[in-house]
Amino acid sequence: MMNGVLHVHSVFSDGEESLERLAEIFRRSGMDFMAVSDHAEVFDDERMDRYVQACAALSTKEFEVVPGLEFASHAGLHILGYGVTRRFRAKDPEAIVDGIHEAGGIAVLAHPPTGCINLITSIKHKLDGIEVWNGRYDGVFSPRAESFQLLRRIRMLNAKTSAYGGIDLHKMEQARKPIRVELDLNRSRSDETEKRQAILNALRSGEFRVRGGNFGIPASGHLTFVQELSIAVKQPLCRRRAG
Repeated sequence: MMNGVLHVHSVFSDGEESLERLAEIFRRSGMDFMAVSDHAEVFDDERMDRYVQACAALSTKEFEVVPGLEFASHAGLHILGYGVTRRFRAKDPEAIVDGIHEAGGIAVLAHPPTGCINLITSIKHKLDGIEVWNGRYDGVFSPRAESFQLLRRIRMLNAKTSAYGGIDLHKMEQARKPIRVELDLNRSRSDETEKRQAILNALRSGEFRVRGGNFGIPASGHLTFVQELSIAVKQPLCRRRAG
């Protein structure tokens, strides 16, 4: 198994910590990699080059820093591009997803807003993943039921769409109870020359699980009855009314 964290922001955009500090913290906590996703809007070509070079310089045999970008669309959707190493400008959701794929990246819908199914009509057959658990928006104890409902609807058209989880880290305190992923990297992948590519291949092909608290979520997003129930009672309609 290889453990890592996704959806991390650094001082290259609106995070409070440097890439160096983030890599040190997660390496010491037992992670094997982190995938950063700083906001695309703040980058020009020179800044992007420095960003990618910094990720490469911090990567070792023990720990990998995977570069990436988070794109904001004019529809209000945010789309993560894991593995993207060059900037491009796009605001239309479909153009963003196509640009991520052309750059060799993985396109994941971040913290999907409630009722966004009509906003993603043009991309639901192209998305590689849905962030069903976002530590910043959903908390660290359990994900939201709506995100799984969205994933199921998308997988009816695109069975390759996987369930992703991410910290959405901006402040270092979010690293205390991180939502992480476990990759199924076995010996058949040991001859790959780049660890980064092996990580991206495993994510792209759904060979991973999302872990957080007592939850273990397969990339398919299929939950046990107990997990479904646990998520359901988190919802506002199931909470005791004040007074």
